[in-house]
Amino acid sequence: MRVKRIRPVCLLLAVAAMVVGQAPPAGAAAQSVDQQHAFDFHFGTWRTHILTRNSSAANWVKMTGTVIDQPLWDGRANLEKIEASGPAGHHFQGLTLFLYEPKSGEWSQQFASSDDGIMEEPVYGEFRDGRGVLYGWSSSPGRKVLERDVWSNITPSSYHFEIASSADGGRTWATRFIAQLTRLHKSAHYGTPGAAGSGPEHDFDFNMGSWKTQIRAVLSPLASPAAWSDLQGTHIVYRVWDDWADIGQLEVDGPHGHIEDLALRLYDRGTHQWRVYFANSKSGQLGQPMVGEFTDGAGTFIGLEDVDGKTVLMRNVWSGITAKACRQDWSISADGGKTWTPTWISNDTRSD
Repeated sequence: MRVKRIRPVCLLLAVAAMVVGQAPPAGAAAQSVDQQHAFDFHFGTWRTHILTRNSSAANWVKMTGTVIDQPLWDGRANLEKIEASGPAGHHFQGLTLFLYEPKSGEWSQQFASSDDGIMEEPVYGEFRDGRGVLYGWSSSPGRKVLERDVWSNITPSSYHFEIASSADGGRTWATRFIAQLTRLHKSAHYGTPGAAGSGPEHDFDFNMGSWKTQIRAVLSPLASPAAWSDLQGTHIVYRVWDDWADIGQLEVDGPHGHIEDLALRLYDRGTHQWRVYFANSKSGQLGQPMVGEFTDGAGTFIGLEDVDGKTVLMRNVWSGITAKACRQDWSISADGGKTWTPTWISNDTRSD
């Protein structure tokens, strides 16, 4: 099942109008910025100085750290890796996925921390006049509040970022996160080493690297379940964090043209399971995760997906895992898991 937006564009314009104290101008939807490349300034490695507090605290906590942002899909998406430390043992690792949605011309942003590997609710928005503003919902003790993320003062070597929340529908805002970033390098390679390990957080270690993939797929499994297509291309997988996050980028060609997918895989240390989030460059939306684990050398993941206009169960099974090959079988169930219809078979062979 795909991400359901809780706000129409008109709501965002109305909230923005409350912030500046005036009605949205006529033709506000017109864009003077190439939104597809609005986050190009962000690519690279940065030093960050952070002030943060929760909604009920008066005192700020100071932290310093590093932000590395790597482009995906030629800049129409990017993945940010964050690590920062402060006093009294304050330390966190996190990542943020940014996706450009071609249909709306907007960006979404979702964050996950190493605590549980769960992507938070998205914020949505765009850049105007050198300033990016994204809105969404966030959790405050006992209630939901509006969230506003703002990028400003952007130069080739620095930028400013703030997060604020509003409990009164956007009339007033309380800033709870401030970051000033200074560029260290133009490059954004994560360079994350892989430490040997045998726990479930290392289940996907076998998959790191470059692969050639051969795929048989049913592109409309409910409408045309017997119409199989052949696709082929590459599957590149690399670590974001050594023991809790990695990303796979799939690029294949078939009868319906070029396909770009990504899979963001996050490990939950509490449940000892993986959540796998998927996105496609044509939609620019992050789907709900598939959840699962590996047992006896095979991995099984279950989720919900919108297929041909109907919500169905989706199952992904990894098998045949060796140092040089692996296989994935995908299937769907429209009857609650009683029967499964194959939709996708991929065989990968290592190319690096």
